[in-house]
Amino acid sequence: MSERARLGPRSAPPSRLPRLLPLIDPDCFDDPAFFRELAAIGYRCVLLGGTGTEQLGRVAERVRRETTLEIVLYPSGPSAVCEADLVIMPDVMNSGAAHARPFGPAAVETAAEIARTGAAFLPVAYFIQSDSTACRYFRASPIEAVPTLIDHCRYAAMVGYRCFAFDYEGPVVADATVARRLKQELPDCWLVVSDEVSPQGARQLLESGVDTVVLPSDILEEASDPLVLATTYQRELLS
Repeated sequence: MSERARLGPRSAPPSRLPRLLPLIDPDCFDDPAFFRELAAIGYRCVLLGGTGTEQLGRVAERVRRETTLEIVLYPSGPSAVCEADLVIMPDVMNSGAAHARPFGPAAVETAAEIARTGAAFLPVAYFIQSDSTACRYFRASPIEAVPTLIDHCRYAAMVGYRCFAFDYEGPVVADATVARRLKQELPDCWLVVSDEVSPQGARQLLESGVDTVVLPSDILEEASDPLVLATTYQRELLS
């Protein structure tokens, strides 16, 4: 047993997350040279995960060993948990799937695996807001009415969540008014939005109150030169 596992898991503050966090699917990007270039561009950490990646553990281990990047892990279930600097515990609030909903059997098993590694973890109240691969995988029902979404977030805050994530995962620019209203209702919350927005759109989200913008892997996968695109986002949001 590692020293970290012996000491047990530690809850991390949401502020561990940067303003811009690229989500990288290891099934599409597995060369450590790519990750070294991200570090050279100026990124300090990446989010590794996906809905069915088979190479997550291997790629995470190589990136931690061969680069200076911190690994934030987004496991899709207990079998995807591996050593990382920070592990996201994504409880999908609008899910009907046992592997994602709070206190579902697989969610409990995922928590047990995180505890086994001893890694720092961050509980996240996660809302899937689009008809996407993630929506189908997690059997999520998007919450369309803003007041209802705010009510769900308030409930999550009252039972202990401090970090809230909205996953749009498509060409839908997240409504900035949602971020502003949520910050008014829950000023101490940490708000994460994942959406296929331009660098300028991502900056607008940050200016509206979003704390962390997650750049979906699809954007980099479809780019003619993903590193050039990553540089553009970095200059706009992290410089």
